[in-house]
Amino acid sequence: MCFLPVRPALADETEIWWASAQAEADRDGYLLLDDDGLRKLVDEKADMVLLDARADYEFAAGHLPGAANLEFDLGDDIELPQAKRQALQDLLGPDKDRMLVVYCRSFR
Repeated sequence: MCFLPVRPALADETEIWWASAQAEADRDGYLLLDDDGLRKLVDEKADMVLLDARADYEFAAGHLPGAANLEFDLGDDIELPQAKRQALQDLLGPDKDRMLVVYCRSFR
């Protein structure tokens, strides 16, 4: 048996895909956060919903403290099923101005 220490993969502005992700965010009206930006929000205890969009087994294996889990699939950007839409609304609550921070493993 062999154990290798590994660090989590962290996204920042030096990643090769960052520019295209930023262009998509600009087009669709949301902001991208790098690791330092998210760390700052967490340290400041910002009023936000932290949403882990990975599969439940990945979430169970490890997630950011305080994160909620709601898995999203690639097809969900076309049409979000009603049950998932309701689960998201329940998670967000009545405050429509509350910040939503979504993260996943592969940034898709």
